[in-house]
Amino acid sequence: MRTKTPQIIAFVDTETTGLDPFLHDPWEIAVILRADGQDEEHVLRIEPDLTNADPAALSLNRYQERVAHPDWVWDDRQTAAHRLHALLDGAVIVGSNPAFDAEMITHLLGRYYAQPRPWHYRTIDAVTLAVGSLYGRAAERTRADCDATWYGRIAHAVGWPWRSHNVSRYVQIEPPAPEVVHTALADARWVRDVWDQVTVPDAFFAASDEQLADMAGDALSRLHGGRA
Repeated sequence: MRTKTPQIIAFVDTETTGLDPFLHDPWEIAVILRADGQDEEHVLRIEPDLTNADPAALSLNRYQERVAHPDWVWDDRQTAAHRLHALLDGAVIVGSNPAFDAEMITHLLGRYYAQPRPWHYRTIDAVTLAVGSLYGRAAERTRADCDATWYGRIAHAVGWPWRSHNVSRYVQIEPPAPEVVHTALADARWVRDVWDQVTVPDAFFAASDEQLADMAGDALSRLHGGRA
């Protein structure tokens, strides 16, 4: 039976109390939902059980510092779970190591739903996609230059296992700044930008002749201080 092609992308990131979904909790979840070309940002904050929390994880995502901020407010756990389930229903999850995020969310939703995985069965790792893009470029350069060393150059550049921020820079997307890295929304925005960089054509190349003329007019106007 053929299933309907999903039209919704969910760029997702979770901040957690550790790496084991059976022991640890997601405490901040960001979802950037893209439907019909429009992005909506959602952030859920769910107070975790710290009994088995990994101190290294809490240090990495600055848990104590962030939740101590006077503006920090926890969402009701059950309400947040219902909202998250609705947001992800039928969506394709895109992330950096999205299998981890999906597993953490599954354990959260499993407390309230018999079907705790409402999203599309295939999650997509934006970093893996970007590495594929880089190796595709290596293939093109190899054919053009008759030089197979391009593959080795890519391997050296991105490291092994692939270092996500190295990969990001090689597709010309700067990773989140140190003061916001490992905050869920900043990381979800970064994933979204990496995805767009390798899947969405540059506006210049995708534009119609009329749109290119408008771009040129705008550029000339700025060049001359607002005078066309």
